[in-house]
Amino acid sequence: MATFKQQHNRKKFTREYKVKEIQRSITKKTRLKKEYFKALKDEGYTVPEKKGEDNPVKRNVKKLKEERALQGKQKLDEKKAMKRERKKLQKEQIQDQRKQEMERIQMSKEKHMARERRKTRMTQKTRSGQPKMGPKIDDY
Repeated sequence: MATFKQQHNRKKFTREYKVKEIQRSITKKTRLKKEYFKALKDEGYTVPEKKGEDNPVKRNVKKLKEERALQGKQKLDEKKAMKRERKKLQKEQIQDQRKQEMERIQMSKEKHMARERRKTRMTQKTRSGQPKMGPKIDDY
C-alpha cells in the first residue's frame, strides 16, 4: 500500500493537478503585484497606470494576426475555387467521353442494321427457290 507522500507525488503528473498549479501561481502573481503597487502608493511614489489597448506593439501584432488570417482565408478560397474548376473540367471530360462512346455505339448499330438489310436483300429467293439477282455492281 502506498503512503500519503507517494499518493501525493502521483497526483503531480495529472492534468488537473497541473491546471490547478498554474491557476494558483497566476493568482499569487497578481496578488503580489497588487500589493506591490499598493505599497508604492502608500510610500508616495507614482504607480504606473494599466496599459490597455494604447500599446502600439499589441495593436501591430493584432493587425498582423488579422492580416495573416485574411491571407489564409483567401488562399483557402483560391484552393476551393481551383478544386471546383478541376471538378468542373473533369465532369465535362466525362460527359464528352460518354457522348463520344454513345455516338460510336450508335454508328456501330447503324452499320450493323445496314449490313443486315444488305444481307436480307442478297438472300432473297424467287418463287421457284432460285436466288434473286443482286444489285448491279458499278465499278467503272
